[in-house]
Amino acid sequence: MKTRYKVAALHEHKDCAHFTQEGMEDGIRKNPDRPVSLISLEARQAVDQAVMRGLCFKKFKADITLECEQMPDTDAALAIGELKLIILPERKRCWPECELLQKDLPCPLIEGVRYARVETPGKLCIGDILKPEENKDTPD
Repeated sequence: MKTRYKVAALHEHKDCAHFTQEGMEDGIRKNPDRPVSLISLEARQAVDQAVMRGLCFKKFKADITLECEQMPDTDAALAIGELKLIILPERKRCWPECELLQKDLPCPLIEGVRYARVETPGKLCIGDILKPEENKDTPD
């Protein structure tokens, strides 16, 4: 069975959001090369409950929170209805001044965050299941 990616939350507690090539409408415009940010529900909970706060914990804002066993791999295509997202190779980076990095402690954002581009615009709502599909853009 393929991994399920259930939408647990959307930025600003929206019930639904529309995604264009530029990212989530009315969302935070971050780096245009990574228009959509995703975080696992597990990573979100770890950040919210952390006693020692990483530098990015307060600053990082995800467009989509996913309930899943593991985050999608690079180049994975996730789709529902007309919406299709492609996971980018770039990952969350650490800042040298982060206390977690300096103390060699784990950061839930490293494995719990992915960035994506919008292949096909569409709508996404809480409770939707993004399904992995074949990415025809990936070279063989």
